[in-house]
Amino acid sequence: MKRFVGLDGIKGLALIAIVLYHCVQQKMPGGFYGVDVFFTVSGFLIAISLFRSLSTTGSLNLRRYIPRRLVRLYPALLLLIPVIVSVCWLTERDLLVVIRNQVITVLFGCYNWYAIAGGQSYFEQTNPQILRHLWFIGVLTQFYIIVPFIAWAMWRIRDTRFASLIPLGLAALSGASMWLMYKPGADPTRVYFGTDTHSVGLMLGVALAWWLTRHNQATPQAPRVAGAAADSGSVHVNIPAIPNNIPNNIAEVAAKTTRQRLWETIAPAMSLTALVALIIMTVNGQQDDFAFRGGIIIASVLSVSLIAGTISDDSWMQDLMKFKPLAALGRYSYGIYLWHWPVWIIVRSTLPRMIQGPSYSIILAITAILTALAVAFSWLMVEKTAAAQSALEVLVPYRNPVAKQIVCAVVVDIVWAVALVGCVQGLVHAPEKTSVQIQLEQQAQTLQQQKQSQQASQAQQTASDLMRSLTPPPAKPRHGMPTGDQITAIGDSVMLASSQGLSAVFPGIQIDAAVSRSIMAAPGMVNNDLNAGTLRSWVILGLATNSAISTGQLDQLHNQIGPDRVLVLVNGHGDRSWIPVANQALSDYANTHQDNVVLADWDSAAQANTQLLASDGIHPSAGTDLYAQTVKKAIEQWVQAGH
Repeated sequence: MKRFVGLDGIKGLALIAIVLYHCVQQKMPGGFYGVDVFFTVSGFLIAISLFRSLSTTGSLNLRRYIPRRLVRLYPALLLLIPVIVSVCWLTERDLLVVIRNQVITVLFGCYNWYAIAGGQSYFEQTNPQILRHLWFIGVLTQFYIIVPFIAWAMWRIRDTRFASLIPLGLAALSGASMWLMYKPGADPTRVYFGTDTHSVGLMLGVALAWWLTRHNQATPQAPRVAGAAADSGSVHVNIPAIPNNIPNNIAEVAAKTTRQRLWETIAPAMSLTALVALIIMTVNGQQDDFAFRGGIIIASVLSVSLIAGTISDDSWMQDLMKFKPLAALGRYSYGIYLWHWPVWIIVRSTLPRMIQGPSYSIILAITAILTALAVAFSWLMVEKTAAAQSALEVLVPYRNPVAKQIVCAVVVDIVWAVALVGCVQGLVHAPEKTSVQIQLEQQAQTLQQQKQSQQASQAQQTASDLMRSLTPPPAKPRHGMPTGDQITAIGDSVMLASSQGLSAVFPGIQIDAAVSRSIMAAPGMVNNDLNAGTLRSWVILGLATNSAISTGQLDQLHNQIGPDRVLVLVNGHGDRSWIPVANQALSDYANTHQDNVVLADWDSAAQANTQLLASDGIHPSAGTDLYAQTVKKAIEQWVQAGH
């Protein structure tokens, strides 16, 4: 019997990457690659279980397979959903927008397709859906349904050389679909959430499982895999040291031994190399063209190498992956994955209202503590009992109950009943839109009215006035403090949320701001204003929230605006990985073009005044002029410096 040692450690490392990506994305911008490590491990373990069943019984034994998968996924989910919805109902109801659809699609294992069909974005910041991370569970559930058919097809042609081509071909098809369907510069949610486009790791895991078990398929009496072990990283499988057809030639035996020794030497080094490469990708990666056109495929291939080299006989990588804290994270990875995201969102939304300007470290610490408590309760009181006995005994210990089981069941019943009451309230009375969304819509309507009024005023100008405004560029500003009628502002949803404050601080300002706008839209907008003769002497650009910004993009805008206008660059605030990159680019550009470029440090202002931000921690609250005052202060300091 061979025990696959080290898989818990691999899952632990993948979990660390994912959690850091969700909570401290600026420190781990490529942490999303951890998902592909999980997919590969899951594909490997599930396929091992199915191949063992086929090897021992000649059938898939779906009557055992399906309940095991359900017990693995749903007890924890059925605790998570009522508790989280209830807490949101009590603390931050904005988080309950479209919660009914989220709950239904999560329970039916298709949340990823619901998000795709609804045009939702993985990067949506005005509504960070509390169950968004469960797209992963949707893909995994669908894989659980599909993989028995794949295993059966491979078993049917096991005597040919084409069996392994089935998962490898599906992996290649999935990778090619992601490559072709991905559109550079567009939102990648479709290719990231899609089961068809994000199954490379799952299928490669199946291929690895087939490679390891192919010598056993002719052995009908091989031992069975323990039921609960299929997902734990402690799967047992009988892999003979040598094939059943023992060669008669001593040289052939020696050659086989040599190959085995060579593999045992190479495998750990290969695994370590794969681990180092994965770490580099998670630390330095971005969700960019490289990620969706090769990066995810590379991460999946590296995951196969990491697994194969770790579980190899006498691999010294096993000692590394058996490190107890790491292995413990892997064993409880499912629960940690379920709880950390909603706990993080809730704490991040509610804590600033309780504590004046809480530091990021405090928010992280509270999140970690609450997540650990929730995971411990879920495992000890729900998941462990469901796996060892039955899901029903979690609530009603009807078979040989002991005092401990009865107490646990009573506690779970009380918690679940109370949570269910709050959950029903949350589902029934969930708002249709968040307060931020309502605020942005109101501001957009106001801006539209202001724009129409400005257009009507311009239409009253004489033809000669229009010609004069179209022909020469505006005179070079005196570099005095500008008035609103000298300013054109182009921005994203943060500027939109701040439009009322900008209009109050700079009366007459021309604002064009919209949700989800990025720097890529700016050149066209500036060109339109230039052609219409409406681009004013001062141009405020606030587009750092939704994408990275390059020096080349800033050069293009700077050249469009010309030397006779002043460009005010407003940096971004948020937890997305590209924001620090964009902010650094803006700062560097302002420092090297001080003659007509100003930097407004919105990021520092927002960090110092978190109580003035909306529940998402990104947009200013309604009625605050913090954004406008930040821009005004930056311009004043620039003017006073003698520019």
